[in-house]
Amino acid sequence: MTAPSTYLRHLPESLQDTPAGVSAPFLGDYLKIVEALLADRDDARPATTVVGVEAEAARFVEFVDPARVPVENPAVAPLRSPFLVYLASWVALVLDQNWDLERQRRWLQRIVALYKRRGTKAGLTEYLHMFVSTNAWLEEPEGEFIVGGPGNEVGVSTYLGGAPPYFFRVMLNYGFPPSPFDITEWVAQLGGTRAIVDLEKPAHTYYTPDARTPGFIIAQRSTVARDSLLWQNSTQATPA
Repeated sequence: MTAPSTYLRHLPESLQDTPAGVSAPFLGDYLKIVEALLADRDDARPATTVVGVEAEAARFVEFVDPARVPVENPAVAPLRSPFLVYLASWVALVLDQNWDLERQRRWLQRIVALYKRRGTKAGLTEYLHMFVSTNAWLEEPEGEFIVGGPGNEVGVSTYLGGAPPYFFRVMLNYGFPPSPFDITEWVAQLGGTRAIVDLEKPAHTYYTPDARTPGFIIAQRSTVARDSLLWQNSTQATPA
């Protein structure tokens, strides 16, 4: 026979008494059910595992920390965490389901700080690194200030030249040795780059993509635009 519920001691003495001819007070056994639900009492559990409310509440911090959010089934690969996806929705982040779990955790941890840099060169670059590739970056062409000489006249002998205002280039390298070339991934990176920049750039700015890849790619069956490619910008760019 197991001991009665420890919750019994919180009741009035009249309810704790054991009537004559009764082996244990009814409430002592009945409250074991409540104690099992709230405090994880072992001897009142059913055959299936039931986690007590207090135990669940103690794990609350795991569910709000991206690094500790539990996975759905640790025995099944790839690891997935539906609650991590839900947690990301709190901060308006849509997690790419092609990312592994650790990458999803890492970017969820960083996204709020990244929002503070939204609309800046550094912020947009990090968005490209997050969703496209670390081989994508931004370049802002430098302007010039030209002074003609004595008696300068703005627009005649003195002017600002060089790059137009609010303009930048989006640089992207892909497939240069020793990295392999996959035309499907190449097309995805081009499309992803445009989508991210169009979404995150300041509205008054405009840009030109400058994508670089080896200029002559031939695959086994050589189907142009599927597994073979001719590309005009075949010189690998380097960040300024």
